[in-house]
Amino acid sequence: MISKRLKVIIVALLVIQLVIPSTILAAAVGQFTSVVGDVTQTSAGVVIKPEVKSPIQLKDLIVTGGRSTASMIFDDESTIGLAPNSNFEVKEFYIQDKTRKGLFSLTLGKLTADVKKFIGGESSFVVDTPTAVAGVRGTGFEIAVGMVGTQMTTTVTCTAGALSVSSLSVTGVVVSTVTIVAGQTAVVSAGVISVSATAVGAGAGAAGTGSAAGTGTAGTTGAAGTAGAGTTGAAGAGVAAGTAATAGVTAGTVAVGVAAAAAAVTAVVSATGSETTTTHHSTTTHH
Repeated sequence: MISKRLKVIIVALLVIQLVIPSTILAAAVGQFTSVVGDVTQTSAGVVIKPEVKSPIQLKDLIVTGGRSTASMIFDDESTIGLAPNSNFEVKEFYIQDKTRKGLFSLTLGKLTADVKKFIGGESSFVVDTPTAVAGVRGTGFEIAVGMVGTQMTTTVTCTAGALSVSSLSVTGVVVSTVTIVAGQTAVVSAGVISVSATAVGAGAGAAGTGSAAGTGTAGTTGAAGTAGAGTTGAAGAGVAAGTAATAGVTAGTVAVGVAAAAAAVTAVVSATGSETTTTHHSTTTHH
């Protein structure tokens, strides 16, 4: 027969399981390395104020307020930093045998990640947003999410290595996928991906000089690309920035447009106080 003392212990354990959600009792998948300002952590429906070394559990929702930041390190030594006004969720993370699985969500704001290479096994490290999915194996990247006009836009910048970026439809279906490498930025909005070099600026080509017959000569190379040849001008003078007087368009115009889109997202995130092929929402049984 079970002793009275053992019965008391069993009852106590059952009560603890009922009172404390299983996610809190589960092993942590990471911890905070820095917490500055107004940062909240919602774990199993309980909102707390995390501190340095506070554990991070699966399904945790981490929110940073204005002028607030948070940094985390996970069990594989990968790190993620959150800028102000960011909403971030740890949807799934585990390392078992030769498999690493990481799935995170950024619905607003900006994160910076340094993903450690996982050698000798299968690896999946994915960050999804309302408009895009970024999948990596070992790399550095930044993701910013914010409204540009009436469109929710995601800007992904690769700072080291390479990663795939997929655009999503309004129903969450992958529309297209590209691969970007260090120094490239992908802007995803309305299901469309635009890729540019991070170093592209807003400068235009130098002015072309019109010939005696009134036809502009080719413009010289500018900071944002090579200026196109000028067409016939009213007084024979090429227009500054390599743009034709009547209908010429610089080759740098396309690059400038993409850079402007990326800058616009950063501006939206900054305005709120921020610094920030893959199958979308793949389900994996957690071990």
